[in-house]
Amino acid sequence: MAVKAIGEYTLKGKGIVFGGSDLQGDTFTSKTDLGETRSFIGMPVYYDHSLGELRRQIGVVKAWAPDDDGIDVEIELDRRDKYAKQVMQLVKRGALGLSTGSLPHLVVRENGELKRWVVGEISLTPTPAEPRTTAYSEAKRAPQANSGVRAYALAYTELPTEESRQMNKDEMKAAMAELLEDMAGTPVAGGGVISGKAPATKKLTTLGFSNESSEAIVHYIKTGDEIAAKATLVEGTGANGGFTVPRDFYDQIIDKRDQSWIGAKLGIQRYTTDRQIFDIATQSDKSDFAFVAESGSVNFDEPTFAQSAVTVYTASLAMKISNQLMRDNAMDLEGFLTREIGRAYARHLNEYMITGTGSSQPYGVLTRATVFETLASATGVDQADIINIVHKLPSWYADDGNTTGWVMQNATLGAIRALQGNFYSFQPTPQGTMDSLYGKPIAITDKIGNFGTGIKPIIFGNWNYYAFVENLGLEISRNPYLYQANYQTAIFVTARWGGDVTQTEAFVYGINP
Repeated sequence: MAVKAIGEYTLKGKGIVFGGSDLQGDTFTSKTDLGETRSFIGMPVYYDHSLGELRRQIGVVKAWAPDDDGIDVEIELDRRDKYAKQVMQLVKRGALGLSTGSLPHLVVRENGELKRWVVGEISLTPTPAEPRTTAYSEAKRAPQANSGVRAYALAYTELPTEESRQMNKDEMKAAMAELLEDMAGTPVAGGGVISGKAPATKKLTTLGFSNESSEAIVHYIKTGDEIAAKATLVEGTGANGGFTVPRDFYDQIIDKRDQSWIGAKLGIQRYTTDRQIFDIATQSDKSDFAFVAESGSVNFDEPTFAQSAVTVYTASLAMKISNQLMRDNAMDLEGFLTREIGRAYARHLNEYMITGTGSSQPYGVLTRATVFETLASATGVDQADIINIVHKLPSWYADDGNTTGWVMQNATLGAIRALQGNFYSFQPTPQGTMDSLYGKPIAITDKIGNFGTGIKPIIFGNWNYYAFVENLGLEISRNPYLYQANYQTAIFVTARWGGDVTQTEAFVYGINP
């Protein structure tokens, strides 16, 4: 492909090559769905998929031209970016190729052929999965004889005073190291990121984990091999310096969390966000019908809405794991982490959804609720208490059977089950099944208090009026040096979430006098 002088900061090359397999074993064809229903013009351009310190957009796509061999892409770098000239120098030295990124949940593969690859971004990278996109410094580069590989060049402006020559391997490595360090600084410990919205990229991996993101994160935790993890978990380092847990591994943790999380049992209102503050509309007054006289004025009684701002906080968990245990192939490290992180996350959520003060932590129900029932004594509860709690909840909240329920300790539930009158008032017969009370589901947790003076051991309410806001993605990082003397590796996990009650009258709690 002949090089054309386009502009000082403009380059052109093959973004996608049809036919043949790339280094990940994938093949693009002219029939691959690239998301052509929208224009590719203006699509963002990054350096190495934002894997390193240079994470901002560095240019845009100016032209997207399919032909029989693939897709020709013309890129204009942002001349205002202080690294634009360095990137162009790497292009001219033949050190960079083109690599496209797609949303992983939209990728469809069939026997090595890519049926769908919806392109969301394109990057200039030193390690493209398709070598035929590599850039060269010469204006033309012919394929090697009998190689069977078509070589494509990036086009750039060659100023008349510049000398173009082919660099040898050592010169190229030295030049790349110098320029990359100038662009991104000396390499530091870190990693890549993947989440439900992360791009899948055509990028060379080191250990072949391109389709096994769970294996990649476990391999990183065991060995600290960031090269393999960065190649597979491609979105970049997380805010806390670790890797965001890949979606399939994250789903396993959430499954374990939901087994003991009160929010999964009681139908809370869930939201996801990437913001620090999440605004939720709350209804403060309700509408009611009214009779009007014949030819009289219509009844205006519209609802009014307020706004509740939920702050998202960062929570962390640290674990020390024996190095011998991590390197034992017989140990199910993935299963261990899934169980421990999931259960710990559930306990954490239960505690602060119930008792959170709203000061550097989410609001809990007991902090916000205003309706309560004073229990019969400082050490117990009687039948009348349970009946009063149920019937203090306004009917428009109580009528929603799918999200109305109880939270209490197992010991508290046992005390209620043991209450006697002429019969066992709250046993399964006649009041319902063992997993319900007064016909409403029960979520058991030790993160609410048991009986005692001033304790609030019982909550009943409509949990659809608790807003749980989560920044999707757990981040994992490791430090093999912190406890090196004890031959242990520290594992750090961070999660971001917030919560608040949106209608205080939707909950009733019992309090011991």
